[in-house]
Amino acid sequence: MATCFPQKDVNELLVSCHRRCCICHRYCGVKIETDHIVPAGDGGPSSIENAIAVCFECHAEIHGYNDKHPRGRKFRPDELRAHRDQWLRICQQSPTLLLSAGPDAAVGPIQSLVDEIEFNACVAHSADADSPGCSFRQNEFDRAIREGAVAILHDDLKRSVLDAYVAIGSAEHSLHMLRSQTDTMHQNRSRQECAERIKKVAERCKAARASLLQFLGHENTEST
Repeated sequence: MATCFPQKDVNELLVSCHRRCCICHRYCGVKIETDHIVPAGDGGPSSIENAIAVCFECHAEIHGYNDKHPRGRKFRPDELRAHRDQWLRICQQSPTLLLSAGPDAAVGPIQSLVDEIEFNACVAHSADADSPGCSFRQNEFDRAIREGAVAILHDDLKRSVLDAYVAIGSAEHSLHMLRSQTDTMHQNRSRQECAERIKKVAERCKAARASLLQFLGHENTEST
């Protein structure tokens, strides 16, 4: 269980940063995390001095670095602390800059990926080979690939997401083949194959969603 920051202190931090990410400065609304600068597992305290407010995407960047296969430059505690202090200073000394910036309504690629996986899980649960319903979607997966959001995930989490979309692609292919079949015997075989692959989509989407939410919220550190 993650160690929690006092809620009163979290409230003050969120007001001070105007619910904007201290790294990328995106307006987050409720889609914001209060994260440990020095991780609790490394002895970091749960005082607000060790907290930074970040969006889901920057949270994933911070914790997604793979030390076994290093690529790019890892976020270090001193840098995170400097990002936080710099942004809070800007918010305090130049608040009019926030008025001209306005809120960014766009949802980042990680949250969009979670939403798309949830949608695909619903499609899989409501579909069957006799009534396939609407098509699965992978637009946000393609976006996450383009923007490098998948690349920064830990190996196990990345594999879970990739397995879900491989299952989706396989099920879509089976449904396409079923629609093109005219022979009754081949239709029956294809229908059984579709049912099995749709079931696999539901299972793998459920696993991928759980893994992503656990990853995003593994230091959702607030207490009342």
